[in-house]
Amino acid sequence: MKSKVETGKPPIVNTLLLVVATVLLIAGVAAYYWYQDLAITPIRVVGLIVVAVLASFIAAQADTGAAFFRFLKEADIERRKVVWPTHQETLQTALMVLIVTILISLFLAGIDWMLGAIVRSLVGG
Repeated sequence: MKSKVETGKPPIVNTLLLVVATVLLIAGVAAYYWYQDLAITPIRVVGLIVVAVLASFIAAQADTGAAFFRFLKEADIERRKVVWPTHQETLQTALMVLIVTILISLFLAGIDWMLGAIVRSLVGG
């Protein structure tokens, strides 16, 4: 049985919030290119960032937007738990990959040479 968490917001409100956020973002990108000749780039970039933040805030008010931002927050928490390898471990792993790649390529080249010799001897070459 499916259970859905009710937030009290009607679906039309959620849809309207997401549509407003999308239209705002599209209008911000269009304005960025529309005013290409009239405004200097840093001003246009700041304006686009402000519009993107505003659109994100509006989208976060919808249920799906809130769930998305909650997912991003949880993903960041998990990213912080990752233990990254040290410089020495990275070098050792890269060296091991390089050595194994060379050994396997030499092994496959040897098999190719032997099979080629067998085929040449069978066809009389």
